[in-house]
Amino acid sequence: QVLATDMSKHMTLLADLKTMVETKKVTSSGVLLLDTYTDRIQVLRNLVHCADLSNPTKPLCLYREWTRRIMEEFFRQGDRERARGMDISPMCDKHSANVEKSQVGFIDFVAQPLWEAWAELVHPDAGEMLLTLQQN
Repeated sequence: QVLATDMSKHMTLLADLKTMVETKKVTSSGVLLLDTYTDRIQVLRNLVHCADLSNPTKPLCLYREWTRRIMEEFFRQGDRERARGMDISPMCDKHSANVEKSQVGFIDFVAQPLWEAWAELVHPDAGEMLLTLQQN
């Protein structure tokens, strides 16, 4: 299991990232200083987490395609859960899931706060991705 892609760790990763943003140190040339092994690992964890949640930062056609693929995976999981008589996990019931509404919530409450913090840490390098996220 890759812990940086485990959504149950999202709030902890986001809090750690925000703390890093508040305490970040940069050189006079604007290079981010990562003095300790812990700092470097934290940046790498958040980099993997951002990559995992990067679909909404892509151009709209790619974002829609990857959303479709993810939802297909969720719906297959829901079908397996239904076949086994299990409770169907959130967003995995193809008969009741509202993909558009869930994506708005995902962007507003998960992706955007993460990407805003990341963009502040690596400013200005993530600016274009943040703009695309806001447009989507």
